[in-house]
Amino acid sequence: MVFAKTIQADHYFLALTLPDSVTEQLVTWRATALPADEGIPLPKAQLYMVLAWINSPNAAQLSQLHPAIAALRSPAFTFTLNDAGYWPRSGQCWVGCRPAPRELLQLAALLRSRVARIGCPQSSLPFHPHVTLLRQVPSSLTLPKRNFSWSVACNHFSLFSSRYQRSRRIITLENTYPLSPN
Repeated sequence: MVFAKTIQADHYFLALTLPDSVTEQLVTWRATALPADEGIPLPKAQLYMVLAWINSPNAAQLSQLHPAIAALRSPAFTFTLNDAGYWPRSGQCWVGCRPAPRELLQLAALLRSRVARIGCPQSSLPFHPHVTLLRQVPSSLTLPKRNFSWSVACNHFSLFSSRYQRSRRIITLENTYPLSPN
């Protein structure tokens, strides 16, 4: 992995991407289950589950990032998006999994630990596996019934960069890392 090809990003993050079929179903569900004027919907391409943030890394941290992550050996797993919620403080509406599989929680913990070891602190809040659907949602939002269930098979996770350019967030896939077959 060579970060020199990419303009220095503001932030990086590690995430699980969702299959196109699941993101299509999420977009359709969001359009029918949530009021159209409630918040700002995230684009289909930004419907992923963030596992760890790498905020404002310097060049030395970026050079340590790939080897630290590539050496990780974690098993593939499946999770089910079957829960929804709203965080009033951040104004986010999300879907998540309850219960979260042990492999998902372990992967997030390992990644957060390795990122912290290269000098990029992680949030002290506990990891809550979720996919953000809407931002800037008013507190008057009423969540629909949780009558959905989308199964997601995970055999890899990805590193993304995020930077602002002309008042727009540009997200770029930097690398993909395989999970071990079961």
